[in-house]
Amino acid sequence: MCKRIIIGHPRFGRGGSEAVAMWLVEALKDDHDVTVLTTGGWDLPELNAHYGTQVNAEQVKVRIAPIPWPARRLDAAALRAACFQRFARKIADEYDVRISAYNLTDWGLPAVHFIADFSWHQRLRERLDPVAPGFIYRDSWLRRIYLDIAHRYQNLSGRDPLREDKIIANSHWTVELLREVCGVECAAVVYPPVCGEFPEVAWQDKENAFVMIGRVAPEKRIEDAIAILESVRQRGHAIRFHLCGQIGGDSYGRKIAALCQNHADWIFPEGFVTGDRKTEILACCRYGIQTRSAEPFGISVAEMIHAGAIVFAPNDGGQAEILDQPNLLFSDKSEAVEAISAALESPALQEKLRMHLSARTRRFSAQQFARDASRCISAGAEVYV
Repeated sequence: MCKRIIIGHPRFGRGGSEAVAMWLVEALKDDHDVTVLTTGGWDLPELNAHYGTQVNAEQVKVRIAPIPWPARRLDAAALRAACFQRFARKIADEYDVRISAYNLTDWGLPAVHFIADFSWHQRLRERLDPVAPGFIYRDSWLRRIYLDIAHRYQNLSGRDPLREDKIIANSHWTVELLREVCGVECAAVVYPPVCGEFPEVAWQDKENAFVMIGRVAPEKRIEDAIAILESVRQRGHAIRFHLCGQIGGDSYGRKIAALCQNHADWIFPEGFVTGDRKTEILACCRYGIQTRSAEPFGISVAEMIHAGAIVFAPNDGGQAEILDQPNLLFSDKSEAVEAISAALESPALQEKLRMHLSARTRRFSAQQFARDASRCISAGAEVYV
């Protein structure tokens, strides 16, 4: 039975939640009447190219939530979100199924919500990312007024989506955290889609290098990755490091830029990479590293193992669930140095880890996401993967 389905995302950038939105459209477009709701960033040809989807303009409708003219040119996330939420409630009853592709949306009616991170929950956000908020996000009377205006404008319905609606978690770790902190039982776990195809590069032809991909932000703890790899190099391993992510001009960006410059003989800041360049770097590096603990999922870790890298990451969060191998996980920098050194010094261990990770990749494909998400939404079935 064809249903009228609306998929909401506050604003389309180029991240993991946008991949969820695009592959939801891909999964549902043939059997249902699909509409996307957003406030901006919708560029279908570019989105298809970035996420590997094949959505025609005739297969999806788009509705843009109106933004008051003073805020249209501002990066006012809270106000944009308020406009998005307000418009979502206005049009919610026009659809049979309402889906939030990025965290919670107060549609005012029953809905399905895909959890991407914990930016929406202050207590969890402060627990997982206890970093200084910076100048813009510091607590001030001006910011309190701005947030109050945004809160009033969105005009909440009074429903509690977290407890009244169907919550789809992006990892079993997210399930446990929501149960522990919020007392919420998730309806299902659906791993986010890992997009893109990577060429097969023989291990001996890969560069003896590590790669890290993602935002350059304090919670990513990139300085820890540099410190870990520097210690590994001091043990005689001539490894190099490709840092993929735009280094900004803020204080953290300047700190990372200085570290890269100080180690310019082995650290290569690649900037923001996408398309063929991203595929090339990931496919040609033997190893990957991620140093943020408590990632709700860890899409970059899944991407790196899809490209054939042996990846090391903290033993807390969704990334530990992706890797599922003690030899690849660490609780601090010294453990990371030991784990990485052990792998570099043992071809037999490398082969074992590569075989293990190759088997894991099947769980994190875009096609698997499409199948599981479609089953959740169309049939109402629970999907535990």
